[in-house]
Amino acid sequence: MSGTSTNPLADRERSLETAFFRKVDAKLLENLRSRMARDQAIDKLAADTGIHDQHVLQELLDLNFTPQNLLALWLVPLTQVAWADGRVEPAEREAVLQALQKHGYSENSPAWHLLESWLDHKPCDEVLAVWKDYARALVESAGEKRVIALRNDLRNRAREVSQAAGGVFGFGKVSCAEESVIQQIEDALRPESDV
Repeated sequence: MSGTSTNPLADRERSLETAFFRKVDAKLLENLRSRMARDQAIDKLAADTGIHDQHVLQELLDLNFTPQNLLALWLVPLTQVAWADGRVEPAEREAVLQALQKHGYSENSPAWHLLESWLDHKPCDEVLAVWKDYARALVESAGEKRVIALRNDLRNRAREVSQAAGGVFGFGKVSCAEESVIQQIEDALRPESDV
């Protein structure tokens, strides 16, 4: 006997079984690679942001935030102020984009493109919720002086946006809706004990 099977059905069964397990192995390997890539991306976000709350980092990753576009998330409250009255005025749009430019981002950056899209189409509630989680994590991980500086900077930029299209020649009028959003921004950047 030569060692080959004389049962073609048994040969076919082994062949199908081998193919099945190759597919299972390939899928397991793909899942492992995907988890490893996700873990590396979370580690990179943690290193770049100083945030170690895994829930917040996973939320950021799930919404496709990267270190290259994370500043756009930080400026989400400015888009909320711009949208507070139901539409974004050209002067408000310019004020939001100037805030990004002041941080050294150009019109070709991923953060710029993301922020522009939020000025064209109001960000969904999930983006604002992730921003609040991000702000909470920053409050927990950053020192008090840094949090105060971040809160003051964001509040001042939000006021610039709110005043950009209001009043006479863009000065002096902040709507109740805009003021409410600004207050929410400040509250999100306060330690739990201060709220």
